[in-house]
Amino acid sequence: MGRLTTMKVKTKMIGGFLIVAAIAAIIGVLGIRSMQQINAMAAHMYDIELKGIRHAASADQNLIATGRAVRSTLLTSTEDAYRKEYFNIDKYFNMVRLELESLLKLAASDQDKAETQQALDAVAAYDKAVKSIIKEQPAETLGSMDTIDRLFNEVRPLGDTAEQLLEQIVMGREGNAMLFADKIQTIYNNTFNIMVGLTLGGALLAIILGSLLTRGLTRQLGGEPSQVAVVASAIAKGDLTSRVNTGKAVNGSVIHAMSGMQESLRNIVATVRNGSENIASGSNQIAAGNSDLSQRTEEQAANLTQTAAAMEQLSSTVKNNADVAKQAVQVATSASDAAVKGGAVVNDVVATMSDINTSSRKIVDIIGVIDSIAFQTNILALNAAVEAARAGEQGRGFAVVASEVRSLAQKSASAAKDIKGLIDDSVQKVDTGTKMADAAGTAMQGIVQHVKRVTDLINEISAATTEQTSGLAQINEAISQLSDVTQQNASLVEESSAAADSLSDQAQQLVKVVGTFKLGQEHAGVQAGRAINQAKDEDTHTRQALASPAQKLEHVQASPALSMPAHASSAASMQLRPASAAGSQAARLHVVKEEEWEEF
Repeated sequence: MGRLTTMKVKTKMIGGFLIVAAIAAIIGVLGIRSMQQINAMAAHMYDIELKGIRHAASADQNLIATGRAVRSTLLTSTEDAYRKEYFNIDKYFNMVRLELESLLKLAASDQDKAETQQALDAVAAYDKAVKSIIKEQPAETLGSMDTIDRLFNEVRPLGDTAEQLLEQIVMGREGNAMLFADKIQTIYNNTFNIMVGLTLGGALLAIILGSLLTRGLTRQLGGEPSQVAVVASAIAKGDLTSRVNTGKAVNGSVIHAMSGMQESLRNIVATVRNGSENIASGSNQIAAGNSDLSQRTEEQAANLTQTAAAMEQLSSTVKNNADVAKQAVQVATSASDAAVKGGAVVNDVVATMSDINTSSRKIVDIIGVIDSIAFQTNILALNAAVEAARAGEQGRGFAVVASEVRSLAQKSASAAKDIKGLIDDSVQKVDTGTKMADAAGTAMQGIVQHVKRVTDLINEISAATTEQTSGLAQINEAISQLSDVTQQNASLVEESSAAADSLSDQAQQLVKVVGTFKLGQEHAGVQAGRAINQAKDEDTHTRQALASPAQKLEHVQASPALSMPAHASSAASMQLRPASAAGSQAARLHVVKEEEWEEF
């Protein structure tokens, strides 16, 4: 019983139905099996025993007809009648054999087969004896008393034996049929008794199971289902003041559980009512705070917009400076290239002057050689003139030639001296030009280095200006993003304010919905006092929250920060707001929120 009590209702119901179904199945299986046995025995009795009796009886009748045909044959007086009766004898014997052969096919046991075969042998012997006597006797002597006596003395015992065997077969088959009929009756009686017993037992078991299930369900419900329905209907309507009668209900029953559920619901609803009123008060405070936060967020968004515009102007100016610096870099680069080219030309001039100086010195050397040649030629001419004077008349022509050669040598020496003087002057001037070209090359290299330095400085200025432009662009983008974020925050604050208003409305609706539950006097008094206190606190906090933004705005208007720019005045106002809101807990909460917002 204890285990039955702890079982589930579903398990109990299914178990009861399964037991009844099992009993019904047993009854059905037993009945089907008995019917199958009865059907098999009835089929055997008809197909084997009754058909065997029919074949044996038909063989017996044909055997009797054979005896009549034999007597008719013996009593015939004409040959035609003899032939006709002899044909009948043969026909009846054949019919007896056919019936016995069919009977042999239906033999169910070896004994039946042996008896049937014995009857066939007896009929065959009887047929042979009859036909041998009739064929041996002439037709005119068939009706004589000798033939009749011989027939009855020799043939009739064989016929009687065959007839006795057929009767024995019929009786045996009738005995078998009676035996099967007795078995069928026994099976019927046994099946009837078992089925009646199982039916009565199943009905009794069903009654017992029904009673146990009903009792178990009633114990689990703790009362009548109508009583449970009344209690559930009262709870569904929100009436938690009714008392549940748990006098006869046991622990763990539905009535007992519903009583506990009613008490738990009463406490839960009271707690939910308190919580809903607290939520309503808190949602009003959140709505007021979100309104103030929305106003300050809009102001900050406006300041960020102005800052973004100023940064765009600054970025444009820096960008123009960067463009000018790029142009200066290009000009300095061109000047540097021109100075480098001038330095290269001066270096070429210095190299050319050096080559000219070298060539002039070589020319001086050549002129010295010419002067030396002229001097030697003059000496040779002088020697030739002395030798011509010694020769007298014969050397006069040679003396003239020597004189001309000496004159030419003197002219060549004079010209060489003039050329040497000119070349020496040119060499001195070339040296002076070379020195001046070297000084110009050195000065040009200094100019090239200074131009390169200026170009490098301008490149650095351009790079710094480009970096400043990039940094200002990033700052401008960051300010734009911050402005967008601030605007999004303003939208979120407005949405949060709308959500807080919606939450307040829903909290009021929740208070109304929870108010539909009846909690009794002990909870009502406490709830009334708490509701009044919550309403007062809500009104006080709401007033403080609504007064805080006004006080801050007055303080900002009275401060000298109005003379500052827009963004500076906004920052100053945000710094002055915490000092203006002091005195209540709600104002301190607003100050904390402002400081967190400024840090953000």
